[in-house]
Amino acid sequence: MTSDIVDIDHLMLSVQNSDLAMDVYSKMGFTITPRGILEGMSNRLICFSGAGGKVPNFVEMMSLDDAQLAPPAMAAALKVPDRAVLLVGASNDAQNTKTALNEGGMKVSPVIDTGREWKLPSGEVLDLTFSIVLPAPAQAPFYWIACQHKTPQHYLREDFTTHNNGATSLKNIIALSDDPQKAANHFCYFWQAKSSGKSPVIVSRGDVDLHIYNRDEFQSSFVGLEPARSEDHLAGFTVAVKDLSLVGELLSKAGLSPIVADEKIIIDPSQACGSLVVFVADDK
Repeated sequence: MTSDIVDIDHLMLSVQNSDLAMDVYSKMGFTITPRGILEGMSNRLICFSGAGGKVPNFVEMMSLDDAQLAPPAMAAALKVPDRAVLLVGASNDAQNTKTALNEGGMKVSPVIDTGREWKLPSGEVLDLTFSIVLPAPAQAPFYWIACQHKTPQHYLREDFTTHNNGATSLKNIIALSDDPQKAANHFCYFWQAKSSGKSPVIVSRGDVDLHIYNRDEFQSSFVGLEPARSEDHLAGFTVAVKDLSLVGELLSKAGLSPIVADEKIIIDPSQACGSLVVFVADDK
C-alpha cells in the first residue's frame, strides 16, 4: 500500500478566538497570518517554509465562531477550545491517498475538492485550492486527515515564513499515548512512515516528525508538566530557531514564563492556548 502521504502538513489548534490566539503567539515572536474566514470558523496560521521551500508546514489556530454554519465534523473537533485537535498529513495525490486508505481498511469519505479566497488587509486576494481526505473518526490514535495543496506557494510567502524569534522550521508534533509504539504502528502502516526510539517513539515521514510519549516520559522530558488529558492526544509542537538564547530573552520580555531544560525552551500550555510549545536550536 502506498498512501502518497509524504509529510506532516500541519497541526490544528482549537482556540476560543483566533484574534486572541494571534496576540498570544505574536508575543512569542511568531509572524501570524491575516485572519481567514471559513464557514462558521476563522483561522490564523504560523507558517514555515518546510521541505526546501516546496511543501508548506504550519500550525493552524482555528476558532469555532458559529457551530450551526461550520461543517459538522469540524464543529465536533472544535467544540472544546484550547487544545490541539487535529493532525494533517501532506498528500501528493488525494485520490490515491483515499483509495490506499480504503484498501488498507480505513473508512474514508469521498475526496473533497475545494478552496476559498483569502483576502489580505492589503487588498490582495489569494485563491487557495486543495483536496481533502477525511477518514472517519475513531480509527486512529490521534485524529488525522490528509490534504493535497494545489496552491502551496501562498503558504510559503517570505512575509509569512519569516519570524522575529528566528524560527526556521516546524520540527515535530508532540503527542501522548498509553502505548506509543502501538500508536506509531498506525502511521507506519497507513503513511508508510518509519518509527525509531522508545522515549519518545519517533514517527518519521518527511521533514516534520511525530514524537509520541507515554505519560511518565512526557513529564520527565517537559519538566513535570502534567498531561492535559487522560486519553491519547496531541499535545503541541516543537520549532527550530536560529538562536535559542535570544528566544529566551524575547519570551521573558514578553511577560511569559519560559522553562529552560535540556537544550530546549518550553512554554506551558496554559500560556499558549492549550498547546505545549517547545523551542530548540536549529541543527542545520
